Amino acid sequence: MAISEELIQKIKEENDIVDVVSEIVKLKRSGRNYSGLCPFHKEKSPSFSVSSDKQIYKCFGCGEAGNVITFVMKTKSLNFVEAVEHLANRANIEFNITKGKDQDKKELLYKLNVDAAKFYFRNLFNNKIAKDYFLKRGINESTIRKFGLGYSLDNWNGLLYYLKKKGYKEEQLLENGLIIKSSKGNYYDRFRNRIIFPVFDYRGKVIGFGGRVLDDSKPKYLNSPEGPIFTKGTQLYGLNFAINNIKDSRTLIIVEGYMDCIALYQSGITNVVASLGTALTNSQAKLIKRFADKVIISYDADLAGQMATLRGLEILRKVGLEVRVLTVPEGKDPDEFIRGKGKEAFIELINNSLPLIDYRLKKAKENLDLTKSSMRIEYGKRVTEILAELDPVEKDVYIKLISEESGIREQALYDLLGEKLHTSSEDSASMNNMEENGQKLYIEPAYLKAGRALLKIMANIDEYYSLILSNIENTGFILEEHKKIYDLILEAKNNNEDDISRYIEGHCNDARTIKEYVLIQELELDEGDINYNKLLNDYIYQIKKKTLEENKRSILQRLKDMENKGMIEESLNLVRELKMIEQKLVSLERGNG
Repeated sequence: MAISEELIQKIKEENDIVDVVSEIVKLKRSGRNYSGLCPFHKEKSPSFSVSSDKQIYKCFGCGEAGNVITFVMKTKSLNFVEAVEHLANRANIEFNITKGKDQDKKELLYKLNVDAAKFYFRNLFNNKIAKDYFLKRGINESTIRKFGLGYSLDNWNGLLYYLKKKGYKEEQLLENGLIIKSSKGNYYDRFRNRIIFPVFDYRGKVIGFGGRVLDDSKPKYLNSPEGPIFTKGTQLYGLNFAINNIKDSRTLIIVEGYMDCIALYQSGITNVVASLGTALTNSQAKLIKRFADKVIISYDADLAGQMATLRGLEILRKVGLEVRVLTVPEGKDPDEFIRGKGKEAFIELINNSLPLIDYRLKKAKENLDLTKSSMRIEYGKRVTEILAELDPVEKDVYIKLISEESGIREQALYDLLGEKLHTSSEDSASMNNMEENGQKLYIEPAYLKAGRALLKIMANIDEYYSLILSNIENTGFILEEHKKIYDLILEAKNNNEDDISRYIEGHCNDARTIKEYVLIQELELDEGDINYNKLLNDYIYQIKKKTLEENKRSILQRLKDMENKGMIEESLNLVRELKMIEQKLVSLERGNG
């Protein structure tokens, strides 16, 4: 079956390989790439690398490599056309090349859902208790009709018998998740004695259903299972209505549940959708991006809702959406609030919604008394986590604001950021190069760049190989990975290897060293009329300075322990060592000056 190159390219562009792989593999940022445990063979140390720039993956362990389509083919055991269609559905891209039986089958399943929705809708108007559920919650008949709300009968096979009379087969109902097959082989309705919410895709096609109990039975909510026309986490409830009302503002309000969405829509706030749960997905974020530029997220005020808000903010921000947070007061959900306070009060909440960072800083300050030193320290730690994700300009702005508000010195906040950079990750190199929406999370320490640059020059510019060798040994590097790479470069040079990169890649025996070498390879050295002698001296200075500072830090800690234990002689020895290190630092500074 022929698929146009244009369509394939569009599908690949809308399915970022990092997002797709992340659904199966837990990835960590490593410079410009991501790494994790290979899904194609068993391993304990990650050797599987994914390139966001090149949109490819490669395993340095088993050799598997490819793009987003081949990844789906191999992990889901699909052929090429099936993998492309899977990715098209994931990205909400029309995939009309599927002809014949497959397309006919899908159209039949859509029609089946429409007939099921009509059955539920009629049931609602024939059942006073079910209809009163909506009326008592302020939902009028016009809104009930617009959203196609319904009710499933309190018996085991009402829908089954109705649809069979219309000529549908049990297998088709089972495929759409409308019925369930028991262990004994009997069929019965999935939804029984529940309020029914038809779920539409953005085109208005009925792809599934959600059901809510009328009593206290469990589960409270029940949704259609995944099937040929319904994939969880790819659609947003109410988007088919909302997209007609956001062409000018390009702003969407996201709430958590069906009733929140319906209540707001009925009140006249028609740019609203529901995420059908507490976890927004990348697919939903990308779908939103097609229709909107700005998102206001309003989840329930309970703890679960707050956590969902934070997760949703990050996902939405990553696709380039402007994100704000609307907090409903008094622990109410949007449905309850708008019924009690009205449309204008909710619009005021919209106007007072907070930008992402302001919301997170507000949450960080909750339950803390900043007049107390211990709580100011805790607040400093909390805000550091948030500040670390900002670009340098945002950092400066928010550090100034936090300092004025809390009384914490600006320099102290900068110091906390630097300390987090040094200690918060198991791999400083990986953490220092993490990016968020194209922005550095941290300013990379000079000694790290110096180490990488020295190794890159050492491996690639023969003229300066001896100069580096005579000024620094492998023990002079800070990272263990740099020490290993230094030794491998020496081996390659001594063995007269033509391709040093291939030699190093072939002899790197652990994933962390491989990851660090990837960072070294990707490092762009300054070009043009460069004074390499001065540049190398600067790099060597940065590394030696860091080594001395680390030794000084270690001695100070040991000295403190010795003094606490009353070990006078040992303390004096450490003082002498400390003095020598300080003299070396002074000498190093003078030499560099």
